Amino acid sequence: MKLLKIFIGLIVLLLLLFFLLKNSAEVTVNLIFNEFENVSIALVMLGSLAVGMLVGYGIIVASIFSAKAEIRSLKLKNRRISDELNDLRNVAIDEGIYEGENGEN
Repeated sequence: MKLLKIFIGLIVLLLLLFFLLKNSAEVTVNLIFNEFENVSIALVMLGSLAVGMLVGYGIIVASIFSAKAEIRSLKLKNRRISDELNDLRNVAIDEGIYEGENGEN
């Protein structure tokens, strides 16, 4: 399975390189506070791909941390409920059967 993932990754990388080599024209990139002239389209595409990957990675990492925190809190709650159930199971069953209303025998 790992070999298949590596093979697919290499195919995607080769297709990306082929696509970038075909787009070698130069353009002007106007950002909010800065303007760059004569920048290759391939460089712009690689930069946008890198930024997109970083944003996606950040979102996934935040999601994983959130899920792990929820799992931790649910395990703690489960442990508390288990302890309470075990305490209730260990209470003597006939503890108050023979006592009267005032606690007398």
